[in-house]
Amino acid sequence: MDTNSPTENPKKTGVESSPSQSPISSQPSQSSTIKDVLLIIIGSIIMTIGMVAFSIPNKIASGGLTGFATILFYVFGLPVGMIVLLGNLILIAIQYKMIGFKSVWKTILAVALSSIMVDTCMKYFPFAEIKNPFLACLYGGLLGGAGVGIVFRAGGTTGGVDIVGQLLQHKYHFPVGDSILAINFMITLIAGAAFGPELALYGLISAYLGSFAIDAVLEGMTVNRSIMIITRNPDELSWAIMEELHRGVTAIDGRGMYTNKPTTILMVAVRRMEMTSLRRIVYEFDPNAFIIVGDARQVLGKGFIDLAQKVKNEI
Repeated sequence: MDTNSPTENPKKTGVESSPSQSPISSQPSQSSTIKDVLLIIIGSIIMTIGMVAFSIPNKIASGGLTGFATILFYVFGLPVGMIVLLGNLILIAIQYKMIGFKSVWKTILAVALSSIMVDTCMKYFPFAEIKNPFLACLYGGLLGGAGVGIVFRAGGTTGGVDIVGQLLQHKYHFPVGDSILAINFMITLIAGAAFGPELALYGLISAYLGSFAIDAVLEGMTVNRSIMIITRNPDELSWAIMEELHRGVTAIDGRGMYTNKPTTILMVAVRRMEMTSLRRIVYEFDPNAFIIVGDARQVLGKGFIDLAQKVKNEI
């Protein structure tokens, strides 16, 4: 996307980097490893609270291996953490045999920590249980998703159906997303048969809230907007946006298929609070403009989040 000011040439130094060199080292440092371990511990604790205090006591199975383990806990009395741990170890072993893996220690650490903490807390240090399915699916989903998101930020995963999806894609070429959706749907059906349809629906709500929390932790809240403007006055409108909002604008050549005439599409990213001003500017220069507004999880670049700093912080 164009910026509203010219780009300055970087200062030339005495040492030039070769094309194969990267400005940011890809080798993890000791401090980054410690940071990842701490994040995994924090994420596992948050996941444990969400499960022990909210989801499990209210029989809310929000899909995945954890949801299946919750069903087995109430039907057969099997410990949730042990089922999750054994299930993931089996899946990881199958993954290693079929696909192989470079580094899976973070996933094993996250699975082991959360599984041990769940069984320990349920047996010896139970949280104050909230016997309200709606509050349970709300807070259980948000806490569980936040914990998973923190583990993802550390470069780990929580295993379960994600591994199954990868295996099905490798063996039978099934799309990973479709496989995970189908597995979670089957777990929801089993939960409905075991706990009743109402609790199964609460499980779906919890799963949705969990996915929302994961995205929020990984990419932030949607405070930015991506805008596409189809207008007959692209030059005047783009300069007005750059002058008043100080946002870069990119012009894209297009063609209206109904009129079969060329048109210009302006693309711009703004903060949510700037939307009112942007609409006013567009109306002032082209009342007949067509505007498409979308959520932007992240906007990296000048005027928003510094790309280089963002990458350094994630290493």
